[in-house]
Amino acid sequence: MESGIGAPRFSKPATALLVTVVGAISFFLVRILRQVLRRRDLERLHGCEKLPNEDDRFRYDFFGIAKTIELAFHFQRRTSLEYTNALFTRYGETYVSHLIGYRLIFTHNRENIQHLLSAAFADFDSSPLRRPLFQSITPHGIFTLDGADWKKSRGQLYSRLSDLRRVIDLEGCERHFQSFLRHVPPDNQAFDVQSCVFALSLDIQTQLSLGESINALDPCQSAEKKQFQSDLLHVKERIVQDGFRGPLRHLRSDWTFIRSCRRAREYVTTQATREVQQRRHQEKAGVHAVRGAINAQAEEISQFTDQALSILLANDSIGTTLSGLFYCLSQDERVVHKLRASIIDTIGLTPPTWNQLGSLGYVRCVLHEVMRLFPAVVLNARVANKDSIMPSGGGLNGHAPVLVEAGDIVVFSTWARHRLGNDFGEHPQAFYPERWEQLCGDMPGFIPFNKGPRACPGRTVFSSLDDCPD
Repeated sequence: MESGIGAPRFSKPATALLVTVVGAISFFLVRILRQVLRRRDLERLHGCEKLPNEDDRFRYDFFGIAKTIELAFHFQRRTSLEYTNALFTRYGETYVSHLIGYRLIFTHNRENIQHLLSAAFADFDSSPLRRPLFQSITPHGIFTLDGADWKKSRGQLYSRLSDLRRVIDLEGCERHFQSFLRHVPPDNQAFDVQSCVFALSLDIQTQLSLGESINALDPCQSAEKKQFQSDLLHVKERIVQDGFRGPLRHLRSDWTFIRSCRRAREYVTTQATREVQQRRHQEKAGVHAVRGAINAQAEEISQFTDQALSILLANDSIGTTLSGLFYCLSQDERVVHKLRASIIDTIGLTPPTWNQLGSLGYVRCVLHEVMRLFPAVVLNARVANKDSIMPSGGGLNGHAPVLVEAGDIVVFSTWARHRLGNDFGEHPQAFYPERWEQLCGDMPGFIPFNKGPRACPGRTVFSSLDDCPD
């Protein structure tokens, strides 16, 4: 007779389950241990040191909740840029923080930014961060892609923007500018210049990308175009807000955003259908289309729509630059007089030609200084798809290499690089266009369009003004 006391007995299925669980746990523990040892060897090989850690302010905030609340507070008060610059001043050009389970590395170091955008481009992806933001409006656009699909889409955009004289209609731009001037009140009365310049940029960009302007500056704008303008503005604002909020974006309702995305895509799809059909008709007739910059080789309408919307979503670079320009000029009468005199000396009082645009030296200086102080994209980020070594940021002096682990998010600040860096001479916070008489738009620390393979295709628009000084 067997005793009821002793070691417990397990059925065969229970024993098999136990062995499986123990084996799985052991496998993952060994895998983690090997990863830790491999990373330790990698750090030793490259002489890596630890980054300054912002967590010293949140010692018991193990999940990064306090940091998240602090970020949300500054975002609501519109002090995010001053806040991040203050942290760079405190911790150095590169530091690490944690945000709701994510490890974030913040940097405005020139070498680190070059590493992200060029030297180690293949080690970092942007679509994991951008895809959730842009998926609803451009599911197959350049902002949601990586790898071969991204290269294909980018190549098509570059080919369409490469010949500026075919793409940009100077006479059309002049007509839109005259519409803008009609919104400027007489007798030096105050008005909302920012909303007007954003409408101007939208009129020019829709003419470029859709073949037809939405006439945002026209008081008789149609209801359909007005609705598209409203939807596009809402989509862009929501994308920017969600980009700053990070994981907190999931706490907001998506219904109005999805509705605006759907209506905007429907409008652009209608325009795309018309443009594609017109292009095919012209090709059959042996006529090369000159207008409508998105009329490349026989593309599907859905692809046309994604690419057109990608251009329109990025059109804030024009509005931001013009807004910054008017703000800076309003603060410096000396530059206004010098700028006006240089334009009259070069062009006179008639509309400019393409050749004359390349001779506007002081205009180049002013525009580059505005883009330095007011870049269209102030913060950008990449996700490491593998372990990578950033060249700077570690150790007491901040000059030692640092290990970026796979899955880390690296946030780089164009705003801080342009205002806190030592690339631009004395007083980098000041508006001083003359500094560009000795500087070049291709200099490493100047990144309003980013650098490397993912540099903004719109960079070609400024190439005619970007002749470097001797």
